[in-house]
Amino acid sequence: MEEGLRKEVESNFKEVFSYIKTILEEELSSTDSDKIEDGTKISVELEDLYEDWIDKIDSAPLPELEKIEEIEHNDGIHLKIVYSLTVDEAKQIRKIKIKSNGKVDVYNYIQTEKDIDGKKFLIKIEYDTYGNLIFTFEKVE
Repeated sequence: MEEGLRKEVESNFKEVFSYIKTILEEELSSTDSDKIEDGTKISVELEDLYEDWIDKIDSAPLPELEKIEEIEHNDGIHLKIVYSLTVDEAKQIRKIKIKSNGKVDVYNYIQTEKDIDGKKFLIKIEYDTYGNLIFTFEKVE
């Protein structure tokens, strides 16, 4: 990826993540930390982030090709392709699944880690088409 484009993509990602991180901190401060465990989901209705998410996350070119995997299925070969961008404390991930029938599924999300009361969590951040920002917590052993 050309260096100027990479810096622009990184800058856009940092801008969106900074806003999301503030929202995450607000939600965690108003949530009992004892109730956060593996699989906990926090959903925040946040329609004003939709355009930025589409422009700066969903449609951003990602510089790192992490994996191309061929998966043998009884209906043919499926492909799984993973692109990413890692910046500071967060990682933007795009998973593309191509089925043998030509159907393509694209998933965009952000991952970050956070210590909550001495427990380490991997947090997956997604944005759905209904205007909800969703934080899913996965405990890291």
